[in-house]
Amino acid sequence: ETDAKNEEKSAAGSDLHLKHIVEIVFESLPVTIVMSLFTVWALFSDDIRLSATTKSADEGFMVVISIAFFLFLLEMIAGSYYKEGYLMLPNLTPVPGESFKEKMGRLFNIGSFYFWLDFIATASLILSSLKSARAGRASRAGARAGRIVRLVRMVKLYKYFKAQSKTEETAAATEVESSEAISNASQSQSTKQVEDPKGDVKLSELAAESHVGAAMSDLTTRRVIVLVLVMLIAIPLMTYSTSDYAPSFGTKLVHRMAKENVTYPGVYNDGLLQAIDNVKSNLNCVKLTVNGEVVVHKKGRLDELRDVEQIMYEFRGERTNSANEIVTIKTEGIFDKRSSSVSTAEFGIYMTIFILFLLVVGTYYFSTDVNRLVIIPIEKMVALVQEISKNPLGVEYKMLGEDDGFLEGMETTLLLQTINKIGGLMRVGFGEAGASVIAKNLGESKDHQLNLMGSGNLIHSIFGFCDVRNFTDTTECLQEEVMLFVNRIAHILHGIVVQCSGSANKNIGDAFLLTWKIDETLQPKEIAFLADQALLAFCKALIELCRYQDFICNFSIAATNRLYKRFPGYKVRIGSGLHVGWAIEGAIGSNMKIDASYLSPHVNMSEYLESSTKAYGVPLLLSEAFFRLLSPHANKYCRQVDRIKRSDAEEPFGLFTYDADLNYDFVEDEKVSDGVSNRALQDPRRKSVAISGSLTIAPAPSSHHSHNSSDHSKTKSKFNKGKSTRDLESQRHEKSGETDKDEKDAQDKKPNVIVPPYVESVWETDMDLVRLRHLVNDGFRSLWKEGMAAYIKGDWQKARDIFHETMRSSNAQDGPSKFLIKVIDEHGGTAPHDWQGYRQDS
Repeated sequence: ETDAKNEEKSAAGSDLHLKHIVEIVFESLPVTIVMSLFTVWALFSDDIRLSATTKSADEGFMVVISIAFFLFLLEMIAGSYYKEGYLMLPNLTPVPGESFKEKMGRLFNIGSFYFWLDFIATASLILSSLKSARAGRASRAGARAGRIVRLVRMVKLYKYFKAQSKTEETAAATEVESSEAISNASQSQSTKQVEDPKGDVKLSELAAESHVGAAMSDLTTRRVIVLVLVMLIAIPLMTYSTSDYAPSFGTKLVHRMAKENVTYPGVYNDGLLQAIDNVKSNLNCVKLTVNGEVVVHKKGRLDELRDVEQIMYEFRGERTNSANEIVTIKTEGIFDKRSSSVSTAEFGIYMTIFILFLLVVGTYYFSTDVNRLVIIPIEKMVALVQEISKNPLGVEYKMLGEDDGFLEGMETTLLLQTINKIGGLMRVGFGEAGASVIAKNLGESKDHQLNLMGSGNLIHSIFGFCDVRNFTDTTECLQEEVMLFVNRIAHILHGIVVQCSGSANKNIGDAFLLTWKIDETLQPKEIAFLADQALLAFCKALIELCRYQDFICNFSIAATNRLYKRFPGYKVRIGSGLHVGWAIEGAIGSNMKIDASYLSPHVNMSEYLESSTKAYGVPLLLSEAFFRLLSPHANKYCRQVDRIKRSDAEEPFGLFTYDADLNYDFVEDEKVSDGVSNRALQDPRRKSVAISGSLTIAPAPSSHHSHNSSDHSKTKSKFNKGKSTRDLESQRHEKSGETDKDEKDAQDKKPNVIVPPYVESVWETDMDLVRLRHLVNDGFRSLWKEGMAAYIKGDWQKARDIFHETMRSSNAQDGPSKFLIKVIDEHGGTAPHDWQGYRQDS
């Protein structure tokens, strides 16, 4: 039994392979061109033969038509073998409960629509090979109609060349993308895979249509073909045409004279001769026979005429002669109608061309509106959904216009808008980790549902964790406007991170998780390039959050008053940690709610580093693992602030920081004498805190600009301390509402922070970065390095003296110096007896 099954499978496989070979042969371009040429020849050959050649050429035409007939027959046989649904055989198995109509439909369901079209077209060639050319007009029209419908196969040529041109465009685009990917490999870790377009295009593989589009196109084509067939067959039957009755009348007149001459010999003899002479001279008669006597015979001309180019009239009658005998009179005339046949053939060519034009134009105009308004929009939406399922982050969500079939108010337009909204929400909701996780789940899904029971993926990445300072108290002050606060920070932070080759992964209220995936194919120099960008992103974020303080803290008067009353001179501050390590990327949750994120102790490490920034008095902490990834251009400006061990399971590691003075005004270099910056005084909602707690509501201008250089516009405003709140209130109402609206719009406008492509020299050339670390110079770093070496070695007395020196040189503002002096003092100024070069921090 097993052997029988194996043999059956083997036979099925062989049959399938043979079908595939036959399909490749008959769907190939050469065969398609040959069959199309024979189709065109079969369509016009009969009319060309009659209008432009003589009888001697008929045999050559017959040979070509015979070849075409057998080729068409062979193609039908092959199509019945390899095409699914082409030759449909009736189902003889009874169906329980079927009606008589359903039964008849099942038993007589033979052949598809296109099978019968090919059958009619092939059978019509038989009429061309028979000499029975005197068939009626409807028969000839039907034969022409059958051959016309074979031109449907020429659509394959159009599809082939269209697909070939698309393939060449794809190849050109692939070369451009490949060159760009190679040139930008050092700046991007993401790679694109493009399909190889070099393979041969098969017509069977060109169907990029949707099922709806294919069905609608097929139905439209069928209806147009049926309409053309009905027209071709019915119109000749309903058309009245005049005929030349002169040959018939002349022959009949000769016949009558011949009969009368039998009854009255000699009386009608002259009339008979005159009638014969009239037929011979004026009616293109090539042969006239009267009572068996050939009276007119143009043998040479008669031999040149085809049967279709002749017309014969025959009359019989009986008469009684002078001897009272009944005599049968027979008159037969054959006339030359070649000129009429040539005219008919030429008209047939014109009619065929017109019908072809009608077929093409009719099919086009019947289907173009449906394609433009329904099929093409649906196919574009299906393609968009497929792209979303593959990579939600890699899709450009845009609204297509009327040229693409998306008219205002159409249901397809509404569907596309909905898809764009859903896709956009997926893009921002899932993030980079979510995009790959969701795409993987959708790609592997068989029932179109997410599979959350699968395993995750191991990845290596740089993890950055940020937390907003004093967020709980800020939430109490801002209440519902805290969303504006968080989202404005995220707008600046995420924008910078993305421009620095990173991605935003998770937002947890006051905290943000950011990632820089490290591809396995990256070289050490490329990894250092990526790590530098991660550090640059956090440094730029610290700078831009200071610069756009006005944008972030642009709240209502009540919320602003509550915030600055609790935190006089409030500034937006964040703490950040950078670490590198492995993580498991996957979907977390259930069918009720999922989050696509990373699970790893290394993610927790970045959070730990952020939480430790408060103790060390710095805005940014780096793990030793991350520090070692940095290039020499970046790590020269970082200093070690401690060496710790968190648990027995972990190895000791160093903590590093990039020095940042967040009190530096990156917008203004000058301060007013009372210590309140001019820019801060420009915001009327903060003047109440700066000046005796009085709330002022005068409108304030705001300057938001894109930049990356050291030159920033300076904005100055004068503050009238002598005016009361009421005076300022009245001044505000005196200003036009249009001015207030313009200034409010300017404050609400999102800043566009632009970070140029990373170069290693940015640490020396970017004045923002230089100003950020302006409190720490090379001498300070050298002294600090000496103190840290003494601290790790256990010479705490020397380390304490050096840290006091760094405190003095930084005007008592250096957070790491304060922290380490505190640690040393807590241990009595000497290292513990079991000191091993690191501090235990649980």
